[in-house]
Amino acid sequence: MPEPHDVLAEQITLDKPGDFAHFWRDTLDQLNHYAIEHEKTPVDKRGGITHTAVDFNSWLDTRISGYYLHWDDAQPRPLVIYTHGYYGQYDIQWQWAEQGLNVFGFDSRGFGRSTFPTHADGWILTGIESPQTSIIRGAVCDYVRAAEIARLSSSTAGSRILYYGYSFGGAMALAAEAVSQAADLVAAGVPTFGWMAGRRKLVRSGSSGEVNRTIDSHPELETRIMDTLSYFDTANFADMINKPVLIGIGREDHIVPAQTVRAICAQLHCPHVIREFPYSHSSQPDESLWQNFKQEWIQMALTGKLPIKEDRGT
Repeated sequence: MPEPHDVLAEQITLDKPGDFAHFWRDTLDQLNHYAIEHEKTPVDKRGGITHTAVDFNSWLDTRISGYYLHWDDAQPRPLVIYTHGYYGQYDIQWQWAEQGLNVFGFDSRGFGRSTFPTHADGWILTGIESPQTSIIRGAVCDYVRAAEIARLSSSTAGSRILYYGYSFGGAMALAAEAVSQAADLVAAGVPTFGWMAGRRKLVRSGSSGEVNRTIDSHPELETRIMDTLSYFDTANFADMINKPVLIGIGREDHIVPAQTVRAICAQLHCPHVIREFPYSHSSQPDESLWQNFKQEWIQMALTGKLPIKEDRGT
């Protein structure tokens, strides 16, 4: 019997712009015009781990706020780079560091501590007039630049790097790896922005709710908005990734439906493992099963290997 995401691949058509790869090459070329500048301020210490605040510049010279947890010894340790969920902000992830990781987290532009002017009707609508002006373009650049700063800050050169994110953060991790190919491994829990046309039909809340309300009020803008979003469809990035990927799906999710994540999975040609869980973005008790996913990606960072393929999610 075919896997669920294989069945889906036969049922959907992705809208991938013909100049998609060129657009992202040009974006990174433009990002490189902004000199890498950052400020580091020691904040706290626990045992052998130091917490350092890190502010750095990104696309359009936007100031991005982040932090770095690093072990003070000279032992080579994996480096995890991550950002948060939609309308979220980073929390200091001491528990990840305590398992033997160095951790670099940051707030994407327009969220948390990384201030940026955003559209009154929703973050995703900021600059929606074109892919060149979309805030998502800047957010992907924020992740790429965060990884550059994290490598400069790392106390152990050549350490294994894992990009991680959940929901919005998962989409940014996958997109950043696709365009920069700078990580060794990627882990994404219910990454959003997959199959934008499907999200338009399936989702009425979160970022898609913001898009749908705008299109419902201004139907004349639908073509322009959907054309812009096609440059940031996570499924369109997936076939550009060549490093191992661990990806998580919530079978019931009203914000990131399973079908949209399976659309991303169907485009992955790299080694990958898919974990499915009963729920995501919910208050159901079974949400706690995502702890299994967290432990798997932490072990993936520590060992450099994908977990075995049988489903441990349920």
